[in-house]
Amino acid sequence: MSRARALLAVTAIAVALGAGGCTRSGEVLRPSDGAAPVVLQLTDVRLAAGFGHACAVAGGALHCWGDDGDGQLGVATADAGTGQAPVTVSGGPWIAPAAGSHHTCALASDGGVWCWGGNANGQLGSGDRTSRPEPRQVALPAKAVDVRTAFEFTCALLADASVWCWGYNIEGQLGLGDTYPGDDHLEPIQLGTDRDWTFIATGQGHGCGIRAPGRLFCWGRNTSSQLGQGVTNPQQIRAPVQVGGDTDWVEVGASQSTTCARKRNGSLWCWGEQPSGALAAGDANPRPTPAQVPTYSDWSAASVGTFHTCGLRPGGEIWCAGRNTEGQIGGPDFVDAVPSMLRADPTSGWVEVRAGRFFTCARKADESVWCMGNNDTRQLGVDPGTLGRSATMVRIP
Repeated sequence: MSRARALLAVTAIAVALGAGGCTRSGEVLRPSDGAAPVVLQLTDVRLAAGFGHACAVAGGALHCWGDDGDGQLGVATADAGTGQAPVTVSGGPWIAPAAGSHHTCALASDGGVWCWGGNANGQLGSGDRTSRPEPRQVALPAKAVDVRTAFEFTCALLADASVWCWGYNIEGQLGLGDTYPGDDHLEPIQLGTDRDWTFIATGQGHGCGIRAPGRLFCWGRNTSSQLGQGVTNPQQIRAPVQVGGDTDWVEVGASQSTTCARKRNGSLWCWGEQPSGALAAGDANPRPTPAQVPTYSDWSAASVGTFHTCGLRPGGEIWCAGRNTEGQIGGPDFVDAVPSMLRADPTSGWVEVRAGRFFTCARKADESVWCMGNNDTRQLGVDPGTLGRSATMVRIP
């Protein structure tokens, strides 16, 4: 895909975007007030890991595999509960996938967002609650540059630096500032009125995002302090609230009860509560505000799964912490909790890693994709009757 940059003027910032329009390494945000530019040092988004399925883009084609019980692979469902080997999703050319618990979305090269699969809470953005296996475009007011989902709501970052979300909203995860229990939104609705968003992340009951020049905000469920506000705050904060006062955040990931974010200097910080050790803090104690992951400050990317966290370090090494019952962090033993980062794979050269629910997938520069962990619905791309789980990477066929 082309690395050409096209400068787009927006209300608060000018964003240099790749011709394909996805969030990528080297994206430059130039605040209109003349402040120092912010450079997002992110791996290209070509891979997504959901609850029981995963998707990857290679050469503009989108391939998905695993659980297909709700049509989330973009094709007709097979035998319930067994999943499918990789299938090709129609349409495209595709840029970036996003995998939820029961649905999938993807960003096309023309900036369009398409979704398919389960739709009980409106997470497809189609104006109804009808599940469907075929991709359908989401009506957005401008081209998108990124799309994210992890559970049953979806958010897109648009080329005008606004954020639009749709789907489940009982815990305020759409960030609208409404009152409990809120209403699900079956079509996209704007997150506030600001047009200076540079990154968006979705968890189970909460979301987070970064605004220029690097301020971090979170909203939604706060039962485990996953919004980073401390233990005395409400269990829900239904509109974006800033996390601390720092202005050098470049990446954030959200999951069930944890949040992790990376700073421009390569340090990684996590907060919330997860007995599996997914905060990578060296113990399983909760962290109500951002706590730095110890030992290393050279992270180039991070991904937060339901019960584990992974990241990339120099040389393209994968390191993970948290639950390893299914082998998803590559530990030598299938144990419930590993609270410190360990080298998850002995090889180098990885360019992207994504933590799913009970499995992890990663991509090499040659576009090959490998996964490890649970395989009950073919998350590893092979017959679960022959391989139930793996603590080593398995190449997706």
